[in-house]
Amino acid sequence: MTASLLVLLWLQPPTAVTTCRSVGLDPQRTWQFDRADTVWRVTHWTGTARTREARVSLPASATVQLTTAVVSVKARTSNGGIDVSLTGTPARAQLDIYVSYELEVNVDTSLTPAIDDLNTDGPIGVTCDVAAPR
Repeated sequence: MTASLLVLLWLQPPTAVTTCRSVGLDPQRTWQFDRADTVWRVTHWTGTARTREARVSLPASATVQLTTAVVSVKARTSNGGIDVSLTGTPARAQLDIYVSYELEVNVDTSLTPAIDDLNTDGPIGVTCDVAAPR
């Protein structure tokens, strides 16, 4: 059993976690991009405590490049309920997120209205920390 678990862990692709923080907003807003198995997710919280955290899975068609040189996420659902654009470098990037609870709850019934908190209400400046794959 131990050998099969090690093989399973070895076969899983490395996961990079990228944390982007708003520039010039008080309180600071944070969005974290990570991958669970083959699905990319974005999690949001405001301030230093991770209370009222909101998370949504990005569609399978999402294109994601998160490196120490480039941060890029493009994701859009066919119904328009999720539209994510992150472009730039870790030191200076632009993030634009629109998530509609009303459109997406029909697809994922586990969602709560708090996912609307992910919205940036237009493009905003962010700085991003790209962690090494784990």
